[in-house]
Amino acid sequence: MTTEVLFLGSMIFLAEVAVLTLGTVRTMVTVLGESRAAFCLGCLEMLLWVFGTSTVMLKVGEEPFLGVCYAVGFACGNVVGIIAEKKLALGNVVVRIISAWRGTEIAHAIRDAGFMITTVAGEGSQGAVTVQFVVCKRKDMNQVLAIARSLDHDLFYTFETAGGASEVHSPSESRVSKVLRPIKRLVPIQ
Repeated sequence: MTTEVLFLGSMIFLAEVAVLTLGTVRTMVTVLGESRAAFCLGCLEMLLWVFGTSTVMLKVGEEPFLGVCYAVGFACGNVVGIIAEKKLALGNVVVRIISAWRGTEIAHAIRDAGFMITTVAGEGSQGAVTVQFVVCKRKDMNQVLAIARSLDHDLFYTFETAGGASEVHSPSESRVSKVLRPIKRLVPIQ
């Protein structure tokens, strides 16, 4: 195997990792309704895909190693895409915090941290509980839970993706805003 084939295989591998990672992030921003970001990421994803795939198709008969590089790049791209999705933590979640003893203190602490929280009375298997609902940025969920756990180690919580919300308060700037700021400058939308 020549150095040229190794280099080309490495480039195909990296291109395919990038394609799959971009595809994962593009899907995330599409679900969030960020059309400009989805447009730019889709263009870049397909540009890399066309060049990478066409190179493999033209040369795979002569160098089967390139097909292996493409397949391994595809698999690694899935893993890198999942890691990128977790690191970016785009979108909003609804966190439900159920506490038997410290509901009022939890609500005050979460409000003091800059989040909005709604508290309702509930009935658990062992008596009265408070149920708190916090709609927050996904990246802020761990902070909200850390505040709540610092006051009640025995609390129960669940969370789910919030498809939409009229307003989400966050003490920090949205990651979506940070990531999309350069794209919004490049692609006008009406």
